Amino acid sequence: MYAVIDTETTGLLPGHRHRVIEVAVVLLDAQGRFEDEWVTLLNPQRDLGPQHIHGILTADVLAAPEFVDVARRLGELLAGRMVVGHNVEFDLGFLRAEFARLGHVVPLITERSMCTMALAGYLFPGSRRTLGACCAAAGITLEGWHSALADTRATAELFSTYLKSFPSPPPWQWAYDEIRDLPWPELPGTHREPTVRPVHAGGRHGWMSRLVDQLPRVSEPPQADSYLSVLDSLLADREIDAAGADLLVHVATDLGLTRSQVDRLHGVYLDELAAAVWLDSEISDEQRADLDRVATMLGRQACDVDDALVAASNGRYVVPARPGAGGFPPGSTVVFTGDMVEPREVWWDRAVAAGFSPQEAVRSETTFVVAADVDSLSLKARAAREFGVPIIAVEAFRRMLPAEVLPADDERKAG
Repeated sequence: MYAVIDTETTGLLPGHRHRVIEVAVVLLDAQGRFEDEWVTLLNPQRDLGPQHIHGILTADVLAAPEFVDVARRLGELLAGRMVVGHNVEFDLGFLRAEFARLGHVVPLITERSMCTMALAGYLFPGSRRTLGACCAAAGITLEGWHSALADTRATAELFSTYLKSFPSPPPWQWAYDEIRDLPWPELPGTHREPTVRPVHAGGRHGWMSRLVDQLPRVSEPPQADSYLSVLDSLLADREIDAAGADLLVHVATDLGLTRSQVDRLHGVYLDELAAAVWLDSEISDEQRADLDRVATMLGRQACDVDDALVAASNGRYVVPARPGAGGFPPGSTVVFTGDMVEPREVWWDRAVAAGFSPQEAVRSETTFVVAADVDSLSLKARAAREFGVPIIAVEAFRRMLPAEVLPADDERKAG
């Protein structure tokens, strides 16, 4: 009756040429009992994307079948069954795109499938969002995380557990009756054998990944958890670069989220992340740096992290006296580097008005450097690192400046 699925992919958006590189299916009967399973790696004929997360190497897929080779077999496994997945729309979107590349429209209908992420929120209000968190709450061991088969087995066990909370037949029986007889197209396929993931493969899991597992579901707007689950994936291994930020814009657009809705979700997410990290009344420099980078990706500032940590700790978190937050007294020498949104001359004049002494070059006695990108490899940034001169972001410098040297609409940011 059920086909539980999971995919590993080269990215997060099928519409941006991202491909499936591993797919697994576990078949269950009407009572949630195991019937069969199938898994294979796939050669996408392109780079494999975030290998440090899914753990699949190029060598692993060189001899693997392409999607066209397994399309018929996969269709046979899915036809006539209700598809189940954790954030199932993600997997269905990729499978629909793969079949569409072969010129076929298949009846993989999100509204006629079951999502264990959504069921968790229905059965256990206040439950967390990720598969790992849902499994932990149900007492299910999740081994080999970010392996399609391991995730599918865990999702199948989770769904079987959830089934016990519903009568027989379940309330979605009508949807199953509707999709059971939907016709599937004649799909291509070969006799290529599946390629199983080698034992070595498997992603890394740091402290950020564990934090993500603790984040609660967000019920409004309805698309919130679908959007935030993508954000979870980006942050699970600190994939928080500019490409990830751009990806979130596309995801929000595809889900129909407005800018104000996304802004609110980002605020909630940062607050919840700060609450999750505040466990032992102390935060390491690495953890704080990660939170600051997350805030930057979400369009927030370090001061927003301060506020979130103060709120999460009920006022016990002490905001550090760090460079860029009042740590440099008037008279300090400053050098600017990088292309900034506002002309460098504007920042030079503001620095002078605030009592700082701008310089053109970095010297050993320079107090600090303001950079458009704190990771800059410019000559000035390299010199600053060589001399041990602190480098701070433009926004950090903005917060150091008195309100009277900033435009009126910037005064709030400086406060």
